[in-house]
Amino acid sequence: MEDRTCPKCNLCCSYPSKLKIHFIKSYHCKKTEEEIEDYFNIIKYKKIKKVIKCITCDKLFSRQDSYDRHVKLNSCTNDLNIALINSLTPEQLTKISEIITKNEHKQNLANTSNIVNTINHNNNITNNTINNNTIIQHINPFGFEDIRTIPINEMKSILISGAEAGIHIIKAIYNKLENKNFYKPNISRSEVACLNNDFNLTIYKSSEFCDALFDRCISLLHHMLYLCKDEFSKKTINCIYNNIEHIENVMRIEIYDKKLQNIIDSEFRNNNIDTKDRIKNFIKKIKEEPDIKDNSLLMIKNSIDLKDDKNEEYKTSIKNEELNKLFGDPQVILGLKKHEIILNLRISRFEDSYFYNFWKERLQNIKNYIMTNKHSTIGDIINISKEEHKINGMLEIINLRVDNAKGQDYIDLNINDEFKINDFKI
Repeated sequence: MEDRTCPKCNLCCSYPSKLKIHFIKSYHCKKTEEEIEDYFNIIKYKKIKKVIKCITCDKLFSRQDSYDRHVKLNSCTNDLNIALINSLTPEQLTKISEIITKNEHKQNLANTSNIVNTINHNNNITNNTINNNTIIQHINPFGFEDIRTIPINEMKSILISGAEAGIHIIKAIYNKLENKNFYKPNISRSEVACLNNDFNLTIYKSSEFCDALFDRCISLLHHMLYLCKDEFSKKTINCIYNNIEHIENVMRIEIYDKKLQNIIDSEFRNNNIDTKDRIKNFIKKIKEEPDIKDNSLLMIKNSIDLKDDKNEEYKTSIKNEELNKLFGDPQVILGLKKHEIILNLRISRFEDSYFYNFWKERLQNIKNYIMTNKHSTIGDIINISKEEHKINGMLEIINLRVDNAKGQDYIDLNINDEFKINDFKI
């Protein structure tokens, strides 16, 4: 019976009076006296022709005066309008304007037009789309959450929070309604349903979902670093990147077993039913309303564009050819003196040899050049550490070859094509 079952936790009571007590005393299902009265009135008078639903918080009212009082005393409608005004890009404004123009001869959208005309053009992403005088909550598909809804100052704080950055980014993203894109179809089972970019559901096993969520966390941190690249020095960018790599390579087990799992469990415990209903309604609207689907596809494209821009920034722009022109080609410089270098390696301590000091000096020159070049990208900064690792690895191998050489044995200074020295005959 509906008048004996809690709509939120599905608790079945013996009598309606027991359900009322549950509404009064339960923390998660608590209702005010007025809400309890309205709830039972709606059930009692299901045949009434008009049940009023708040478009913002989905509460139902059987009387117009109750709804008017709710609107007057609650700020949810104003908050949603403000969120809408502070969330659209110029491109999304244009799209919504086209929707309004298309439907203006059928609908009375005068008030909606006034809202759209005052939207802040500097914001990056919309949470809602407007159609048929109803505000529809948008939901970003899993893997397409847009980091640009977070203020730059908050991004900076997250990026410099060290090992906690992964946890902070998960909370900052998935606390937002538009990013609550996963739920448990059955709270007692491990399967997790996620909204995908085809606006259907993808079912993960619990462990698979943890993997996917962690990978999304790392990806969002890289997006955030790209957006904040002008806020940090190149040295700080390198440190932040290394920290993200550390989180990904070292901290997976710790985050899974402790904090991340606690966040996931808390989300299912507190918001599972609301999220499930919201996702199902959104999928239904997507199928029924072409304009809503178009707007959602546009937002997915914005997320993909951000990923492409980040990937472009992560490429190296300073190539070896440019470095060789500045600091000389090692194959040529070392090749001209190869016999002298080998002799020097035999009679000198390795750390004092010409060969060792050439590579160390070259590495320092590359670092200085990239760190002071205003055109260098995040990819160039990241590449410094990779080059340092490769050069140091090569030096260790040559050192072993020198130590193991006997008498006049030839010392091979070549290590694959990357560290190959041309032997020029003089």
